[in-house]
Amino acid sequence: MREIDIAAFEFARRRRGLAIVSALLVATAGLTIAVFPSFGESDIDFAELLESYPVEFQAAFVGSVTDISSLEGYLVVELYQLVWLLIVGSYFAYAAGSLVAGEVDRQSVELVLVRPVSRTRFVVGKFLAMLPAVAVVDLALLAAVVVGAGLIDEVIHLTRLLAVHAVGGLYLVACVAVGLLASAFFGRVRRAQGAAIGVVFGTFLLDSLTIDTDYEFLGALSLTRYLDPGELLVAGDIDWGGIAVLVAVTCVLVVLAAEVFERRDLS
Repeated sequence: MREIDIAAFEFARRRRGLAIVSALLVATAGLTIAVFPSFGESDIDFAELLESYPVEFQAAFVGSVTDISSLEGYLVVELYQLVWLLIVGSYFAYAAGSLVAGEVDRQSVELVLVRPVSRTRFVVGKFLAMLPAVAVVDLALLAAVVVGAGLIDEVIHLTRLLAVHAVGGLYLVACVAVGLLASAFFGRVRRAQGAAIGVVFGTFLLDSLTIDTDYEFLGALSLTRYLDPGELLVAGDIDWGGIAVLVAVTCVLVVLAAEVFERRDLS
């Protein structure tokens, strides 16, 4: 049994859940974009409104955006900063929490490992199963935003949008790696999933609450520190250093997950 066989089997088991999540994201994007035209008719000074928010609130829910009168800025605040980074990221960490622990919980892992497959290859195969899952969700939201912008006759910078989803995809893969490590460490699915969500959610808050404080360096522990949707979609700036960190963290977490599972006593 090869890693690709394990990945294909695992992905097939998750197709229904992926379809539901993709549909919910498409619906969320559609409703969000449908509301945008009413913003242009409002007399509210949105730049002044954003500046009135506390720094912690801006860091968590606004990011680097200073004006939401454009569709790009609006989407960052209403869709990418919260829904993408926190909710979708937490979902993938949660889903990955059952990759290994689920097999242990169901006591089916021994049936898999009696075949000619090492524990490391088993873990890698499980991780690979989530890559097309991330791609499906990523592309579904991308298509929804492009179509939605066209339906309300708004022009959106396609290159920058592609950059958001490319880097955002790497972020989601890193969230998967967080869940994978938790799944390899804990013997129960609920514990693994709870730990995975706790890490993603907790570090998201840590990054937001330590901005402009003496403890801002602690935010480096959060994956969100290395992805700024506002810089990508509004300013068009790509943080190559942040991308390198996301890739490196993912690789390290997958290696750690494989090593932890290799050393676990499953008896």
